[in-house]
Amino acid sequence: MTQPEHDNEDSSSVAPTRRSPVAGVGLVLAICGLVAAVLSPWILDAIEPERKPMDEVAVEFATKVKDRLIAKAKKQEYVPPVDADEGFDVAKWYPAGTIALGLCGICCGVGGFCKHEDLRIAGSSVAVGLSAIFFQYFLLLAATILFILLVGIVLSAMGIDLPTP
Repeated sequence: MTQPEHDNEDSSSVAPTRRSPVAGVGLVLAICGLVAAVLSPWILDAIEPERKPMDEVAVEFATKVKDRLIAKAKKQEYVPPVDADEGFDVAKWYPAGTIALGLCGICCGVGGFCKHEDLRIAGSSVAVGLSAIFFQYFLLLAATILFILLVGIVLSAMGIDLPTP
């Protein structure tokens, strides 16, 4: 067997190509977003330790629903109580920040794919970014379902049936 002609060339004469680290940066951002999403219950407890328990929030919400129903039954306009503005709430914006980190990881992974970077890094960046977003939405969905169940239990204990259309 004969050796092809292009194998005879000296490999040191080929200049190494410089790759941009877009997908690598995206992977780092996506991993940070996933870690932030997974640790969000503990991080939020550390940031905001004086939050009200879920059952108190559900009772307050159920009381507001009851007050709205009473105002509607009396054909009056419901005037909600005025809450004091507490400024910037980290706990309110933390889930959005974790989703933004995951989204930045996805965008950088797609950018790295478009720049013909290593497919493993670009694909990992997209997959980890999607995982961060999915996990954060899963936590938000689970908390919402739990909150709705608690409000329903409290309204049922108060003897209030919601009107059906």
